[in-house]
Amino acid sequence: MKQALAAARLARDDAWAAVALTEQRLGAARAELATITRRRALADGIGDTETVAVADRFARAQEDTIALLERKLAVQRDEAAFEGRTVDEMESELRLATGRPGVAPSDGAPSASADLPPRDDVASGSPHDDPATHREVDERAFGVLDHERRAREASERLAALKRRMGRDA
Repeated sequence: MKQALAAARLARDDAWAAVALTEQRLGAARAELATITRRRALADGIGDTETVAVADRFARAQEDTIALLERKLAVQRDEAAFEGRTVDEMESELRLATGRPGVAPSDGAPSASADLPPRDDVASGSPHDDPATHREVDERAFGVLDHERRAREASERLAALKRRMGRDA
């Protein structure tokens, strides 16, 4: 369960990072629309109908992009909230399974994830309540996952190279 919780935390953090990236893209798209609108007004002011027509076309495309990014942002925020709820539920289950003070374990069986430090929002007085401890757990889990991913990709590249060279993988 400890690994699943670390993976869920990574998914939650990735979801919020995606929200931040989309917010940046949306801000840039809005700024671009403002630039297009300003340039259109300037062209209209000097009677350049060709530039006005081009600016209108670009403005419509930019408005479509903004609408799409706004919908995407709403969905990403929902996803991030869902991932956050998932992490909260998993942490609650872990606290139940590890027999945290004031919480009865569900079946009394020791859990393989009993060494996971509690979250910083659980006031247990433990030195493990530091948020930095959770980052360390997450970073260790990410390091293992990243190493496994790189090893898998290297194996796939080697197999592809062998196929191109005419050897069986």
